[in-house]
Amino acid sequence: MITFDHDTSTAQAAVAAARRRKCDIPQIIDDTAAMWQVVTDATHMRVEDKPGRDDIPDTPEELRQLIEDRAHAHRIAEAHRQIAGDYREPVARKYNQLVRDHAPGWIRSLQPDFLALIKVLAKQEKKLPALLDAHHLDMRDPAVSAPWQAAEAAAIQLDQLVSDRQIMARATGQDIGKDAELFAVARIEEPTSEDVFAHKLREQVGPALREWRDLRHQPVSRWLHLARSPHLELSLATPGEVTQRQIVLDRWHDAIQVVMGSGLSRQSAEHAVASALRG
Repeated sequence: MITFDHDTSTAQAAVAAARRRKCDIPQIIDDTAAMWQVVTDATHMRVEDKPGRDDIPDTPEELRQLIEDRAHAHRIAEAHRQIAGDYREPVARKYNQLVRDHAPGWIRSLQPDFLALIKVLAKQEKKLPALLDAHHLDMRDPAVSAPWQAAEAAAIQLDQLVSDRQIMARATGQDIGKDAELFAVARIEEPTSEDVFAHKLREQVGPALREWRDLRHQPVSRWLHLARSPHLELSLATPGEVTQRQIVLDRWHDAIQVVMGSGLSRQSAEHAVASALRG
């Protein structure tokens, strides 16, 4: 989230990420960035260093002129700093808003590359053993090492793509909540009342989420786990969708709390769970 009216760093990072991804960046964004640089340069305008012994002229008249010239330079520099300060916030606001408006389109444009990499990952996952822990795979076996290396190449590119997506998302002030890293690339299915009473979150979905977290230091295994899990569907989130995906999990937790703390009959509990799942 952009938290300071004069701070453009988040927006600048988003533009840099969009440029890396060869997204369409309107000229007005670059023009406004150039304006921001003009303002920044003016706010830091300074005169030359204080004169030294070797800078003293030979006559009082020359010294008088130097003092007048230096005083004028100081007044000009101070005026530039003050006036540029007046423009600093509105220029930053314009730049941030332009980036905020265009970032969702940049994020959507990442979808084809994401899908292509996911196809590579899914293809290699089928060739690998059930246990995806890299420490327990026999990389001497070409039947293991070849698909692993292909999956690794895809995983590296996916990490880079998702990192750029999150940089862009931060410029919109969206998709930065709990488990944003996961829900930026995967979603869980909408729970039903039957899922709640069958303890599906505790026995199936929850363990899948925990395994993903446990694999944070094994990025290739982490991506392969997502590709393989029946409870997590790989899908690059559109702008704002990370929050929506988190809400699905929150509703599931809310429904479970209803069952655990209600003391209601089964029929009443079913009605309460259904209400909680509707949000």
